[in-house]
Amino acid sequence: MLKNWYLKYLALSPDSGAMALDNWKGKKFGQYLLDIERQMLAEHCANLAGYRMIHLGLVGDCCALEPFNQLHQFYIRPSNSGLTFDCSSVVAANEDLPLPSGVVDVAIVQHALEYSASPQAVVAETVRVLAPGGHMILCVFNPLGPMGLIKWPMRLATQRPEYNFLSLRKARVYDWLSVLNCQVIGVQNGAYNLPIERAGWLHQDSFWHRICEKVGSPLGNFYMIHAVKRVAGGIANRARAWRPVAAKSYGTKRANINREPFK
Repeated sequence: MLKNWYLKYLALSPDSGAMALDNWKGKKFGQYLLDIERQMLAEHCANLAGYRMIHLGLVGDCCALEPFNQLHQFYIRPSNSGLTFDCSSVVAANEDLPLPSGVVDVAIVQHALEYSASPQAVVAETVRVLAPGGHMILCVFNPLGPMGLIKWPMRLATQRPEYNFLSLRKARVYDWLSVLNCQVIGVQNGAYNLPIERAGWLHQDSFWHRICEKVGSPLGNFYMIHAVKRVAGGIANRARAWRPVAAKSYGTKRANINREPFK
């Protein structure tokens, strides 16, 4: 009985129930969260240079890449028999992308880490397909935010799939990026309102939201990390011996100079 209770309420199931996160955008808080993420992407990341751009995640929102100017944009969605996305360009596992190495200029990973069985593998695979100097934007639920703090009570009381996410701290994601030679150049926090399905609580211009944005509170419902892939060039011993150049004095071979008399 204890084993069944654990598997039903506490065990993570990233390959089944959590994949239905796409249906969450129909809820007020889910739409509020996605709107803020889209707004932050447009303000801070829309001007990134590059030709090819990919989007990884469980949110089938085809408007996520609209602010960007990359000519080749496509979505990659996880393969699952019970889930379909209207805006999927490619269906593949996030841990094994069907792309060659170093071909992507910008990668947006929107809530694909915390709903994966191996989030570290997702980060490593995304870094693999990034070109040197490529940009990666990670949108991850904050375990210290309102949604992260009520995750376990909500999982015990309900079976809503959006709460079946892994709690990933910023420092942990920083370590993964550092090992993969990625430099974090910016971190943003957003969506400070409580996850309550009431329209009065979910306004970006609310007093609590404006105060948290003004003081830069790190306790938002999600955090957004902007990292750049750095590839160091190899150091080789290319020391060359300086050979002295024998300088020839002028006028040593005047006999070979043809002079014509002035006419």
